[in-house]
Amino acid sequence: MPRNHDTNPFLGIDLGTTYSAIARWNGQSPESYQVFNPAGETLQSVVYYNPDTKEFLVGKSAYKRGLLNPENMVVGVKRAMDDGCKEIEIGGIKLSPIQISSKILEYLYKDVAKRYPDGEFAGSGTVVTVPYYFKAHQCEHTRKAAELAGIKCLGILQEPIAASLSYSWQIIRANPEKVFNETILVFDLGGGTFDLTLFQLSHSPSKVLFEVMASGGDDRLGGMDFDQELMAFILTRENLSLSGLPTREKRKSEQQILEQVNEAKHTLSVSQSTFITVPNVLPGINIDVDITRNEFEKVVQKYIDKIEAILEKFWETTKTALPSFKCADIDLVILVGGSSKIPKIRELLNDKIPSVKVCANIKPDLCVAEGAAMYAAYLDDRDVFGRELEIRTRTCHDLGIEIAGGRFHSIIKSNRKTPCQQVQSFTTDLDDVTSINIKVFQGSSKLVKDNSFIGELHISGLPSRPKGSLDINVLFKVNEEQQLSVSVDCEGIRKAATLKFT
Repeated sequence: MPRNHDTNPFLGIDLGTTYSAIARWNGQSPESYQVFNPAGETLQSVVYYNPDTKEFLVGKSAYKRGLLNPENMVVGVKRAMDDGCKEIEIGGIKLSPIQISSKILEYLYKDVAKRYPDGEFAGSGTVVTVPYYFKAHQCEHTRKAAELAGIKCLGILQEPIAASLSYSWQIIRANPEKVFNETILVFDLGGGTFDLTLFQLSHSPSKVLFEVMASGGDDRLGGMDFDQELMAFILTRENLSLSGLPTREKRKSEQQILEQVNEAKHTLSVSQSTFITVPNVLPGINIDVDITRNEFEKVVQKYIDKIEAILEKFWETTKTALPSFKCADIDLVILVGGSSKIPKIRELLNDKIPSVKVCANIKPDLCVAEGAAMYAAYLDDRDVFGRELEIRTRTCHDLGIEIAGGRFHSIIKSNRKTPCQQVQSFTTDLDDVTSINIKVFQGSSKLVKDNSFIGELHISGLPSRPKGSLDINVLFKVNEEQQLSVSVDCEGIRKAATLKFT
């Protein structure tokens, strides 16, 4: 029986820091849904809890309510996804980042479902996207959020791969018989995260191959940081301070300023100046100022410098996979994320890559969700595009364990092709040890305290031996989705345990 792509579609969701989007595969191409909150193509990633009615609001309406009651609102929860146990207070209750993210995912899904008679709509499966630079536990937390939202999660897909899929589909539709090889840079600067991913894309009538050559970025860098800096600049210039206000009133004033600052930032991407007006930011005091693009660029210069440093490091990383690599070898730059529209950001790229190579024919706010919907359809039917699809990824960070002295021992290095696995042998530093905790970390520092704690395994029932005489073999495996599994073998006695993500 043919699939009904209207009522039982495959879906893709871009779970963004500041805005999220949902799309479907309509049987012929990816198609974004309008989100009714208010009508638009993206949803503000904001959650509001009303303690009086015990109800959750999501999106623009949540943000508007949060301007008056900021203690009931959470913005930018994606930045907290590295700690699944963290408690975030919202409206007098405490929720984890996973639970709050699930509210956004649930809203997007139900916003589509409610357009049909009760029970008629049922998504066949959904792919949710994450930044390429997300660590293993952040990807796992995103998957858990989807499951908690009642969504059938077919998989997790990195955002730059999704964006590239959307781009590739345009070429396939326009030139299905075309054979080409391109080196593509996906530059993704959103509200809260920054991703750089270099692909080699090979296309033929029988196959589309994506091979990741290098990745870089920062999961704590994005438009939200620009907004904070511009707000601080305006307050200083106007000789205003919010520090003396009660906590609730301070947050309320900050949110009102940030709303106008965000709008001004977007305007300054296309205009040389704009104005910011915020009434009653303090009792009887208004903000009414003009801001030029040049002023804005000076205010956020430290972040521009940081992005430039990440780019320089990225070019060096690329040379480990492609020793003869030069920036001139890049055939195309795909810009993703709202902050990628900032002219100063474009200038950074233009210093290395001619502007004519920047792709402007995909929607930076929607291409990720649309690519995810394509991949969801492909997971169900490998012939959906009329050709094979192969994606080869690489590890983004070193993966390893804690050893004596709080040191980090890397087992799988960054920028290694996936799927991959590696075994390392260890021993005990105490006599008669019969159980051990293996703590798993991800990062590049020599000390675990400066890396990200991923999770741990508890292994018991080990044979009692003098220190240094028990061989403990630790096996790390990473798949294409950056999912990590860990197992332990002690002198032929296999001790498997589930890695408990935190």
